[in-house]
This record gives sequence, C-alpha cells and structure tokens, in this order.
Amino acid sequence: MNVRLTLITEHAALISLVGDFARGLGCKVDAADNESGAAIRTELPDGGDTLLELLDYIALSATRVGVNLSQLLCRVTYLRPGAAAEVTLGLRLAEISLARSTSVGPQ
Repeated sequence: MNVRLTLITEHAALISLVGDFARGLGCKVDAADNESGAAIRTELPDGGDTLLELLDYIALSATRVGVNLSQLLCRVTYLRPGAAAEVTLGLRLAEISLARSTSVGPQ
C-alpha cells in the first residue's frame, strides 16, 4: 500500500463508525497510538476514490455524532514507489456543506 490515512480523535463512536466503513471498502484497519487521542490507521488500495470516500465519510459521521470538526486530525501518508522518503499531510476539516444532488443517474 502506498497511502495510509490516520484519523485522530477522542471520540470512540467516530473511530468505530469510520473503522467499520473503511473495512466495508475493503481497507485494512489498525488501532494506532497517538499522544493526542485515540487513532485508527487505514491502508488504502491503490487507485480509485477511496481516500475521498473516507474523508467524506469522516466529515459526515463527525457531524452525525456531534463532533466539532476542528477536533479531528486526519494524517494522509504517501510513499511514491521507488522514493526514499514518505510525505505526510495533516488535514483538519474546516468546513462541511451538504447539498442534495440534482443528478438522478449516469449521464
């Protein structure tokens, strides 16, 4: 796997929801140690939109269970094949907007 997503939060319900969703997508999920709170680490399959699906689900689930988005930290780690170093990005969700989709199906 070249991409890992780590969700860091103090909210066990959110960890559980996101872990179940990631497993449903076929991702390997492990508990991760973190000094800032509980964390889970998910290895993402190569290709596809799995990272976007997970980030979307994290935002929606956090809203559902009443977690302040600024309390969440998502770390996305990427290792390019053949590279000597991996890159880690720390992401905080600053805003979520929900809108009903106007498309009914494939166009």
